[in-house]
Amino acid sequence: MRQESRSQMAGHGTRRQKQKRQKRALHRKIFGFCLFTFLLGVMFGKIVFAGEAEAAGVVGNLTSPGSFLTAARDKEREGEDWKLTLVNASHPVEAGYEPELAEIENNYYFDARAVKFLQEMLAAGRKEGLDFWVCSAYRTIEKQTELYEDKVRRIQAEGTSGPGAREEAARTVARPGTSEHNLGLAVDIVARDYQILDEKQAQTDEQQWLMENCWKYGFILRYPTDKTEITGIIYEPWHYRYVGREAAREIMEQGICLEEYLGYE
Repeated sequence: MRQESRSQMAGHGTRRQKQKRQKRALHRKIFGFCLFTFLLGVMFGKIVFAGEAEAAGVVGNLTSPGSFLTAARDKEREGEDWKLTLVNASHPVEAGYEPELAEIENNYYFDARAVKFLQEMLAAGRKEGLDFWVCSAYRTIEKQTELYEDKVRRIQAEGTSGPGAREEAARTVARPGTSEHNLGLAVDIVARDYQILDEKQAQTDEQQWLMENCWKYGFILRYPTDKTEITGIIYEPWHYRYVGREAAREIMEQGICLEEYLGYE
């Protein structure tokens, strides 16, 4: 009788050990399945994230959602926000670009989407007794070519020849397709009683008012005195560019140029 009890107890012990092993095996399987599911989710997320980045045309660190979102916002700001389109020596206007235009005055034209803001700015200054004179606005590529080549010839006549003449000319008259005047969002404004395009223009009451108030209408002084190395253009205290009120306020308050604002230093 005692021997049978021992035998039965041994059998029960063996079954309990077997059950424990089975439970441990089951737990390992469950853990392995959960881990596999988690890793699969991470991989799938990266694939989707990379696909979104590729669709947005973003190149960069795809492991960082923050980087992706920042780059996407930059792309939207540059590519879709027409007010902030950058045009300079390394960012020419698109071939065949022709903005919809509206007449300002003096037989000059401006981008129709922004012309009312320019008109409001001129009207506000004139109410305070200022005498603005618009001396340039939208230019065709043909007109820009004519102005640029004329500048090159004058520099050559002064003794500079070859590539040097063209390089020097481009500092004051942008090469065709690289001028903001080809974009339709730039305007040259001077004082009627001082229409010379030089640094003394900045001393006129008209320019003093514009530099202080242009941002209220969405405009910036495009080529500040200390940004030539970045813009590639000399100080032009008569050249104003429409960028929208928010961007204009930030740019003028911070004392930066459009290239810096857009991250192209």
